[in-house]
Formats: sequence, C-alpha cells, structure tokens
Amino acid sequence: MTEPFDRTRPGRPPLAFPFGDWGQELSPRYAHLRAARAPLHPVVTVTGDRVWLATRYDVVRRLLAEPGLSMAAALEPDAPRQEPVPLRAEGGSGDSVTRLREVGLHKLMADALGLRAVRRHEEWTRGQAEDTMAELIAHGPPADLYPALAVRLPFAVACRVLLGPLEVDARERLDAWCDTILTWRGPTRQEQTAAINAVHRFFLDRLPHLCDAPGEHLVKRLAQADGEGRLRPDDLAELATSFFIAGYRTSSSFLANALVTLARHPEALAALRADPALVPAAVEELLRHTPMATGGAKRVATRDVEIDGMTVRAGECVLLSLESANHDPAAFPDPDSFVPSRADGPHLGFSHGKHHCPGNRLARMQLGAVVGVLAGRAAPEVRLAVPADRVRWRRDVAFRVPEGVPVTW
Repeated sequence: MTEPFDRTRPGRPPLAFPFGDWGQELSPRYAHLRAARAPLHPVVTVTGDRVWLATRYDVVRRLLAEPGLSMAAALEPDAPRQEPVPLRAEGGSGDSVTRLREVGLHKLMADALGLRAVRRHEEWTRGQAEDTMAELIAHGPPADLYPALAVRLPFAVACRVLLGPLEVDARERLDAWCDTILTWRGPTRQEQTAAINAVHRFFLDRLPHLCDAPGEHLVKRLAQADGEGRLRPDDLAELATSFFIAGYRTSSSFLANALVTLARHPEALAALRADPALVPAAVEELLRHTPMATGGAKRVATRDVEIDGMTVRAGECVLLSLESANHDPAAFPDPDSFVPSRADGPHLGFSHGKHHCPGNRLARMQLGAVVGVLAGRAAPEVRLAVPADRVRWRRDVAFRVPEGVPVTW
C-alpha cells in the first residue's frame, strides 16, 4: 500500500486510532480534527496500518457515496485493517450481502427487512418490551436495563426475524465468542481467529435445525428460496454469523447506549410522556446523538479519489467516523446536546449511499418500542441510579457498550 504519511505533515507521527473514548463522550480529538482545514487526516490503527480518517459531516457523507471507495475492497485479505484480524471465518468472504447479490437472492433479504415486513413485528416487539418493563416495575427499583431490555429484546427479535430459535445458553456462548472477536486489544490474534471460526461452526452445525424450525425467519427463507443450491452451507453459516453480529450484537450495544442517554435525560422522557407524537423524532435524535462505534466505516480506494484538494490513492484505506460526523456543529447546531424534537438535517447513524444499513428499519422499530415503553404513561420516571460519570463502560471494544444501565425511579 502507498503510505499517505509521506505526503502530509512530514516528520509528525500519526495519531493512534481509535482514540480510546469508550463511553458516550467523544474524544476532543474529533473536534480538533474537524476544525482543521484538511478533509482527511492520517492515523495508524491497532494493526500498524496507516490509513486516512474523515471526521467532518460533509466529507463523510460525500465519501460514503463515492463509487471509487469500496467496502468489498476493504474486506480483501490483504487490505489495510483497523480490526486486529479479518472478521471472517477461514475460507469465508466476510461480505455475505455481496454473496446474496451474486446468487440473485439479495431482494429477498431487502424485502424481509423492508418497511411492510418490519411493521408486522411491531406489535409483538412492543409487547415484549412492555412485558419486560412490567417485570422490572414489579420487582421494584433499582434495576439494570442492560440485561432486561438491551440484551433480551434484540436477541428475541433477531431470533424471530433473522435466525430462528436459539436457546439462552447458545446466546451466551455466542456472546462470549463475540466479546473476543470485537475487542481491539487484549485477546491474541489466534484467540480471535479461533472465536470467529467457532461462531461459524456453531451456525454450520445448527443450520438443519434453524431451517426446519417454525416461523419465517430469514435464514430459513433464504435456504428455501435457494432451490438451485447456489448457496453452500458455508454461505448460510456466514450469513447467520453476520445476522447475529450485525442484527443482534450491534442492536444490543446501541440500545444499551441509548438507554444510558435516556436515563441521563429524565426531562426528555417527561416531554415524550407529555407528547407521544415526539417519539419518532426522539428515535432519530438517539441515532444521531448516541455514538455507537469506536472505529470508522472502512473503505478502500479502487482508483485515485479527489476530495477537497487531497488525493486518496488507489489501494489506500479511508475510515469514515459516523460518530464524529453526527456531532459536527457545521451540520447540527449544539450537536452534543440531546434534543428529542430536533429537526435538523439527516444523521449518518445508518451510514449513507449504497451501503446504507439494510437493517435500519428493524433497528428503528426496536428502539421505538423501547422509547415508547419508557415514555409511556404507565412507566415510572426512570433516571440513572448513579452519576453519569460513574456508569462503567467496556474498554477496547469496537462497539461502545456500558457494563450496565443502573436506573431507579
């Protein structure tokens, strides 16, 4: 790869990335870089790879839609990385969506995650959230919303919509492997590779059960639609792995984080309780305000790309910080404040362009159910049980996630 550091800030060492901000408060380095004149900044990842980092909203949004920057190229085995090991099982591509497109089944997934399909699960999901909240109220304060809402609900939705029935002990085993996979520092590369392979083998072994189980979950629908056998069992196992990480783990981490935001702002819950019509806007503000990842959306240039007078050369990697872009004061006035009624421009919580998150409606539906229940007239006035700075966060992880969401009322 051509080193970008030979062309900018000669003699100055690049910043180490990620910046070590594991909670909700973004590192001040993002604001510093946004204020700088350059659209891109050289950083070095935990693997020692030298890459570009984009932090401004306008730059990130443009580059997300730039055809010369490729997600598929970023998944190639020899591409620069921000994660310690490639997030794929041995022999896998790491790009299950492209595989579905190759065999002509991508529209089935798009339909299964489309607006009308997701709406069929809204009432059930809200009922699950209501039942959980009723259990918490009956038990009495204090309570931890993390296992009750941020783990149980997304797992139940993922099983119903994406994966098929999985037992709690299976989730615990998969979670343990994912904890190893999604940690930036600590586990060895051998341990992370073994964990990725273990998740793949788990789903490979479970495919007959998942495909025969009742329901219309996506793994089963894809297997049934593939009458010509274009998808190998390994392909389906890789898809299931992707659904577990992107459909459950990502949702679970973000929901836990969003619950901290809500519990930090009881006045916002009171406003939502007084005017339930604000709930959809509050969901969007949570998606903008609450940071999810500690890294960036990764793209590799397939040709030279110009951006505001700078050139990303073919083969170079760009990390696009959605979190920094969503907190850019040039795009969102008072961006670090949580304003449930905010009506500013579109956030980048689900990316933008060709790779806009296909599961965004499913994630919005779950978040809306939880916000609606917490702001419901029958719900207690939930608030953090500890000062915000005493909420403990997992360190060195790809997704920002608290160790718990302690609340009282």
